[in-house]
Amino acid sequence: MTVWTEWDPLEEVIVGDCKPTYPGVSELDKILTETKEDLDNLANYLTRLGIRVHRPTIGELQPNQVYPIVPRDQYLVYADCIYQTYTSLRDRYWDGLCYYDIFRQLFNEGYNWISQPPPVLEPVTYSIVSPYHHEYKNKLLWHTATMFKAGDSLIVNDYGPGNQNGYDWMEKNCREKLIKNVDTKQERWGHIDQGFYMTDDDTVFCVSIDWVPQCLRSKKIIELNNRTFNYQDSSVNLGTKMDLYTWLEQWQGLAQDTAFESNVLVVDSTNIVSSIELPEVEAHGITVHHVPIRHGLFWEAGIHCLTLDVRRQGSKRQVV
Repeated sequence: MTVWTEWDPLEEVIVGDCKPTYPGVSELDKILTETKEDLDNLANYLTRLGIRVHRPTIGELQPNQVYPIVPRDQYLVYADCIYQTYTSLRDRYWDGLCYYDIFRQLFNEGYNWISQPPPVLEPVTYSIVSPYHHEYKNKLLWHTATMFKAGDSLIVNDYGPGNQNGYDWMEKNCREKLIKNVDTKQERWGHIDQGFYMTDDDTVFCVSIDWVPQCLRSKKIIELNNRTFNYQDSSVNLGTKMDLYTWLEQWQGLAQDTAFESNVLVVDSTNIVSSIELPEVEAHGITVHHVPIRHGLFWEAGIHCLTLDVRRQGSKRQVV
């Protein structure tokens, strides 16, 4: 009943979910309907691979029907512990209710379950950084997608969604080592799964070595291409005349980058699940299970973001 890495053979996973209803915005209903179809397809695909799949429960108490889509953002299962955190996103404040039954089941099966104290989140003037580092600097806020499981160590983005109080909370409550990710393209913002992943203790796939944490640079590095990352600014679409569905479908979000080449779920050392086809990866003897997500850019989410691994084979060991 443990998870020590992002690549040991996967046994259990959470797949996000949503309800295809959003009051007053029928165009968004269409995106939600198609997203639910894709998430259900992903869950069924993983089940056919022999993986036990859990799904969040969206009840009447949750006013927002979209936030259970990305379990990776606020929850981490590492070693034998579930970490439940809070981000500055007020529409996800009740997110934990959707996962409560899953976490309670895992708790009954032997996992520990630790939750950050729920903060009071007053409305703020939104920007990518300021809610964490200025208006919300006195809160305990964290973003678990900034953390990468590497054996007896967690590699953590040095700066991004989350604040120092949230990092201190993680450090005090995690029995294993936290290694800050510095001197890479990722250190200045959130998700650590944009740019690289590992398939075994010694192999790193990446879109560019610049995105690989320094503590992993001694591994076998496989650069897949020389993709140039162009920071996206969704405001470019605001003045374009188009129907609302098309505008919503083309929304790029506020994330600086969305690298679906690396935002994959590793099933084991020779199998990964990806929302896009990856012939370059298959050339290295990896089977790529292609499960499309039509609105991944809208949600700023690949397969890794849409899932949360809760049980893998493998033991505690030094990887970094």
